[in-house]
Parts: sequence; C-alpha cells; structure tokens
Amino acid sequence: MNEETVALYLKSIEDCYLKELPVNIISIEEDGYVLDRTIMHYEGGGQPGDRGQLLIGDNEVQIFNVIKRKNRIVHLAKEIVEGKEGILRLDWERRYEIMKMHTLQHAISALLYDKHGIRTIKSEVYKGYGEIFLDKEIYNLEDDFYRINEMARDVKRYSIQKENLNASLLKRCNLERLPKSLTKVSIVEIDGIDKCACAGTHVKNTSEIGKYWLRAMGKKLEFGKF
Repeated sequence: MNEETVALYLKSIEDCYLKELPVNIISIEEDGYVLDRTIMHYEGGGQPGDRGQLLIGDNEVQIFNVIKRKNRIVHLAKEIVEGKEGILRLDWERRYEIMKMHTLQHAISALLYDKHGIRTIKSEVYKGYGEIFLDKEIYNLEDDFYRINEMARDVKRYSIQKENLNASLLKRCNLERLPKSLTKVSIVEIDGIDKCACAGTHVKNTSEIGKYWLRAMGKKLEFGKF
C-alpha cells in the first residue's frame, strides 16, 4: 500500500488556510496515524508540528504533534481508535500565529541579506515568537525591518523543477541543503522582498502579521508579536 501522504498546504498559499479535511487512514501505528492527505504541517524546517483533532466516528482523537518518520508523515495521537476514515481538524488559532511568524522570518532574513549580506544559518518559529541565527553579527536595524506588515506585500507559492533552480533565482538560499530526493521544489515568494525554497506554511499578505517587535543580538535575532 502506498503510504505517501499528500500535504495540501504545499499546493498553494490559499491551501495553507484549510482548517478541516476528510481523510482516509492509510495505516495506524502504535503512537499515531498515517493519512492519505493532510492539512497539518509536520515538525521540521524550523516550524513546529501542528495540533488538532482526528474525528473517527463518534470519537475525537487529540493530535498533539505531527512528525516525519522515514518516508511517512505520522499524526501523533494521545489515544488510538481504529477506523478507516475520519475528519482532520486543525488547531487553527495556533497554526495561524505560526504562519505569521514564518512569513515574518522570511522577510527579515531577506532584508538582512539584501542590506547587510548576512545569511540566515537556521531559524525557528513558534506561536507568536521566532529566532534567526546568523553568520555575522548585527545589533542595529533600519526602519524597513519594522515596517514589513505595513508594506502589505502579497505572498504566493509555486513549484519549480529542481534542475531549473539557480543561485540567481534564490539568492539567499543554500541550495545544497535541499534533499537530494526532491524533483520539484516549493518556492515561497514575498512580492518585491524574497524568494526562497520552503515547505512551511505562510500567510497571503504581510499585512496579516500585525504589530511585532525585533531584537538584534549579534548572531541571533529574536522577533515576536505584541
């Protein structure tokens, strides 16, 4: 049986806003479920795993995390209920805040590279908070860094064949870090600010981020919502 789970949020930015989804259960593991498709992001790429519920018949199974285990996306559950199909429901409030932080991180990292030649080594985003680890120190930020929400730039997602990727297209990204097995790469583009390979979830427009704060601390930059 094919255990490939289709991650719908990778299709478009609009699909990042799906909150509920009918699913088929491909297999049941001792700690979770493998589904034919999902709206939940698995833990990785600097973004935490989603939470929510899997409704199986009259049972509401709590999904407390989603992980990638070998080639399977596993929805970790607090209890296991047998079944062949169900309704997957996302903890939308938490997820939406993470989407805002992830989009903000992309924009900050792009400005750091364009204005100062500073690359992002890695980043982590959470609900209402994020961290960016840098290859050079910085302590002072220009006004642009504090106006990303006011710029109201559209965000879109599309796929490119891996062989068509090049350094000029994704200037700030390290293409060597992409998995060797990929044939298509998901690109997230913030209009006029950034293009980056990314499998995470994002908002449609930077205006959705709302008010936020930044703290430059040398090789680490913190940011979060007021």
